Amino acid sequence: MTYPEWSDVQQDWEPDGALRDVYVHSTDEADWQRVVNVVRAGECATSYTEDGSPVPMPMSVGEIFERGPERAILWQIEPEGGIRVNCHFFDPAEIEFDLDPREVVDQAALDVVCDFVRLIGRVVQKPVVISEENAPEAAILSYDPATDAMARRSFPRST
Repeated sequence: MTYPEWSDVQQDWEPDGALRDVYVHSTDEADWQRVVNVVRAGECATSYTEDGSPVPMPMSVGEIFERGPERAILWQIEPEGGIRVNCHFFDPAEIEFDLDPREVVDQAALDVVCDFVRLIGRVVQKPVVISEENAPEAAILSYDPATDAMARRSFPRST
C-alpha cells in the first residue's frame, strides 16, 4: 500500500494549537470491541486511566461506556515511532481518536499514523477519516477498506 508523501501533506500537520482527530462513523459496541481487541493483540504500548488514575482496562467496551458518563476515561495507544493516539470513549456510534500534530514530523511518523488508521479501517471494514480537531467534515486523509487505499483530501485547508 502506498501512503501519501510527507511533502504533500506536511502543511496539514503543522502545529496550530489543535489536535487531529481520527473518526469512524456509524459504529456500535461490536466495532469498538474489535478495535480494542486488535490493538491489545498488537505490539502497541497502551495505558488506561479513569479520572487520571491508572486502572486495569475492562475487557468489555460495554463496561467502559457504562463508566464513561461518570468518569474521565483515557486510553492511550503508542504505536512505534513516538506517536501517541488517545481515545476517550465518547460515543458507541462513533469511534474517535485524537493525536498531536507536533508528533507527526516526517514520513516515518506519517506512515505510523497511516498504519494505525489502516488497521482500524480493516478491522471494522468501514472508512476512517483523519481530520482537523472536532471537524470530521474537514478531512486531511481518509482510508477506504473497500479499496485498501489512503487518499488525501481535495480541498484547501481552512485558516
